[in-house]
Amino acid sequence: MKPKHLFLYLLGIALLLFGNRDLWDELQESWEKEKKQKALAEANKDVEKRFETQRLQYDSISKTWKNPTYYFQIVNLGNLNFKALKKKGHTTVEIDDDENASDSL
Repeated sequence: MKPKHLFLYLLGIALLLFGNRDLWDELQESWEKEKKQKALAEANKDVEKRFETQRLQYDSISKTWKNPTYYFQIVNLGNLNFKALKKKGHTTVEIDDDENASDSL
């Protein structure tokens, strides 16, 4: 095959691929969709790491569900008035210093 024929053949293929505007737009859209899907998959991996899964077992004899793993349960008791939860008054301690000494002496 002559180099001229080879060059013209490659030029024709290049014009066919890059000259077709619809094909080029479809390729760019598909690349953008793939990027979005990869970013979404990466974000979903991070979300799945934050949640803990546990397996529940059904006891057919007592007809109850049991959780064999240890877990903590948060119980909301509503408004509680504990003295420990109230803010205490602020106390000041006087120091026998030139800057902090009071005039009471």
